[in-house]
Amino acid sequence: MKVRELIRFSRQLLKCRFARTMMICLLPLGTEMFFRCAEAAVYCILLYFGEYDPITLFSGRNSLQLTAAAVCSLLRWVTAAPLMYCAAYRLYGMTEETSKKRHEPISRVLLRKRTFKRSISAALWTKVIGLLALAPAVFFGVSAFNIMHGRLDARETFMAVNAVFLGAVSILLWLSLKLSFAAVPFLLVRFPKMTAFRTVLYSVRFMSGRKSVLLRLLAVYMPQMLTIVGIPIAFTRLMTAFSLSIDIFIKEDEYLETDRTDSGHGSSRDAGKVSPRKKRSFKTAADKA
Repeated sequence: MKVRELIRFSRQLLKCRFARTMMICLLPLGTEMFFRCAEAAVYCILLYFGEYDPITLFSGRNSLQLTAAAVCSLLRWVTAAPLMYCAAYRLYGMTEETSKKRHEPISRVLLRKRTFKRSISAALWTKVIGLLALAPAVFFGVSAFNIMHGRLDARETFMAVNAVFLGAVSILLWLSLKLSFAAVPFLLVRFPKMTAFRTVLYSVRFMSGRKSVLLRLLAVYMPQMLTIVGIPIAFTRLMTAFSLSIDIFIKEDEYLETDRTDSGHGSSRDAGKVSPRKKRSFKTAADKA
């Protein structure tokens, strides 16, 4: 997929609707930043009014700090996940042929019980799976640190080098998994009948071999986002381009599964079922992008 053409076509979709789309896309990002700043503010209050050293914030032994971190993290997940779902819902409406999702009020989508249930459940599953995937990197990192503490003989040097190498590989695998989870909110919207846990697992297979598109989009828009002032524009364009790429990837999978079924080599398993009308819409978007 040519990222340049994908960006060009996504910008055409944003014409005459950029301001509204930007407000919706910035809601989850603003919520994330708000609760992280609130958590940092609580830490500052603890340091100012309490008899704590700054090093205690990194030890994890302060009960007040752990309580503040847990509360802020819970509030962040509960609020940011549904807002991210709504942003993905609105972006999907921009590339859909029908106008149902395009003109449906976001407040109505946000207040649905199913929206809260699926989005929060998917966010929790991504956190749990991400922590499990990070465990090997932590294990090898701690092992390498313990081995390299002091003078090393040939055997310990060999073990330390292997621990560092395996730790680096584990971190790369964890980062690859985190990139795959970027598609979860968009897949929740595309496949409303799929459970949250199944969507999280499906996103890993769905993004296999396609994470380079997201990395190239990040390489284009990240320099603009580092200027702080360019975050609203760059983040909105990034989400729109990535949403469009998800539609194109889904179309590709559906046509591949259709060809497999027609040729008698197998049947569709996890590919979403869409009407021929939607397939024509995806095909038009793919041809333009």
